[in-house]
Amino acid sequence: VYKPAAPVFVGDIDLHFDAGRLLFSSVGERSTWEIFEVSTDGSGLRQVTAPGPDADVDNYDACYLPDGGIAFGSTRTFAAVPCVNGSTRVANLFRMNADGSNIRQLCFDQEHNWCPTPMPDGRLLYTRWEYTDTPHAHTRLLFHMNPDGTQQMEFYGSNSYWPNSKFYARPIPGHASRVVMIASGHHGVRRMGELVIVDPARGRHEAAGVIQRIPGHGQKVNALIEDNLVDNSWPKFLHPFPLGDASNPAASGKYFLVACQPSHDSPWGIYLVDVFDNIVLLREEPGAALLEPIPLIKTPRPPALPDKTDPKSTTCTVQIIDVYRGPGLAGIPRGTVKSLRLFTYTYVYPNMGGPQGVVGMEGPWDVRRILGTVPVEPDGSAMFVMPANTPVSIQPLDAN
Repeated sequence: VYKPAAPVFVGDIDLHFDAGRLLFSSVGERSTWEIFEVSTDGSGLRQVTAPGPDADVDNYDACYLPDGGIAFGSTRTFAAVPCVNGSTRVANLFRMNADGSNIRQLCFDQEHNWCPTPMPDGRLLYTRWEYTDTPHAHTRLLFHMNPDGTQQMEFYGSNSYWPNSKFYARPIPGHASRVVMIASGHHGVRRMGELVIVDPARGRHEAAGVIQRIPGHGQKVNALIEDNLVDNSWPKFLHPFPLGDASNPAASGKYFLVACQPSHDSPWGIYLVDVFDNIVLLREEPGAALLEPIPLIKTPRPPALPDKTDPKSTTCTVQIIDVYRGPGLAGIPRGTVKSLRLFTYTYVYPNMGGPQGVVGMEGPWDVRRILGTVPVEPDGSAMFVMPANTPVSIQPLDAN
């Protein structure tokens, strides 16, 4: 279908719902990462992300959206990872029209967003590396949001220490909430790891929602708290693709195409695996790694959710139903919280910051700025207006 003229990476493949074209990441003319599109017959190659005014911006990891747009990761926020002195740049999620126009930022996180993919209900599933005010080696969570960036919330793993990372999650056809994902560590091997099926309807914390690990039929999955979580775990997996038909849920979620390295000395090959612990080799090539298997078939297009944003507005309205719900204020009597202090962060720029600036054990790198305080109603609700597109933390205050 496509082979680059230069020896550069081609990956992050996303097949369109009609199976006639696909997106991929590769290196453009300016030696930056860019998003490309090509028909599955090899025709119509084009670079979707046009060169902008900044010569050091990378764009990659794209997926088609149900409304015709494209979601992708970009380093155009010019934020960086603080624990490595800002030497690694952060990519947050953006969206654009199919022709590359009208680029708009969706996520305003300190750390990376990865692996966006549409869910059957039209929302967007992705991995978010939550870094602020938390032990950052255990917080690559699954999040989901509307394709316009609204209603960002946890899908799986908030306040959990297992697994450290969740990559390449894909919804399982015919199941409202089940996904298959790669469970990995933090330091150590990169993105590869164990193949796990989870269902947040069962539970969202650590291993509470795990349906099964493959291989591991009939075995309970325990939450092991360890940095290099999967370094010594074999086989290793990447890029799972669930097989099945949404009209037949009983048969869906049992079989998966996946890239697999059975042992340390094995090449990466394409395998068919199932929940009964069968691991069947389909293809391998000596001296090559075979990755990202995707069936070349049409798939149902999820519903296109209407855009709820007003691009001209500089403010947003926040509504909190009940500050006492959830574990954060467990045991605090109702009526204790009188107001909420809102504060925001200034994140590290490239080639700045570092561990020497950490405040406390596993503490923050970030400069904080107080936005103000807002009242809380007796029933625990609050509604207020604040600056749009601004990362915010909320601190409950009592009368004192």
